[in-house]
Formats: sequence, C-alpha cells, structure tokens
Amino acid sequence: MSHKVAVRLTVALLALVGMMFATGVSCRRKPAARPKPTTRAARAPATSTAATAAINAVNITCPITGNKIDPAKVPDSLTRHYKGKKVGFCCGACPPAWDKLTDAEKDAKLQAALPKP
Repeated sequence: MSHKVAVRLTVALLALVGMMFATGVSCRRKPAARPKPTTRAARAPATSTAATAAINAVNITCPITGNKIDPAKVPDSLTRHYKGKKVGFCCGACPPAWDKLTDAEKDAKLQAALPKP
C-alpha cells in the first residue's frame, strides 16, 4: 500500500469517527424494542402471576452469598419457590447455584437466611 493510500484511509477513518462522535452514534448495539401486545388478553397479566408477584420472599439474606436483600423488592427472576416458600436471591448467579443444591443443603441455607426471631 502506498503512502498516499494509507494517508487517505486514515483521514477517512478519522472523519467517520468524528461524525459518529458529533452525532452521538455509538458502536454499542441497542437492545431490540419489545413488541407491544395488541390484544387485551395479551396485555392482562394472569391472575396467578399477579398473586405470586405480591408475595414477598421469606428470607432477608441471600442463601447462597449471605448478602442482605429486601424481600419486598426482589424481582421474580431472582426467586425460586421451595416447599411452598418464595426464596429471594441477590443476583442472577445465585438461583442456578441454588438449583444445584440438595434438599438438605437448601434447608440449611434457607434456615440461615431467615430473619432471626
């Protein structure tokens, strides 16, 4: 590649980056827009889902890490139901770790994560 071609490519690249910076265009991908439901049935949440979402987690600390959690603010994606109780976790890595435990290990960890009387 000749020196002139290399200089022209560099100038073109710098101009492109400058335009991106000036217009606020990012190289990062934006998340895809979620389609809006069109039917009334698609918009209405199921009764059982709404009922379970209102139930708070029974524990005040994450049974896996021991980090404090707010039982009322734990999203459903960070919960598991175990023996009729909703168990909350601190992060996305904890529910899969919980799933790998035996029932005896789950009982012990949940007991340690419950509020003390």
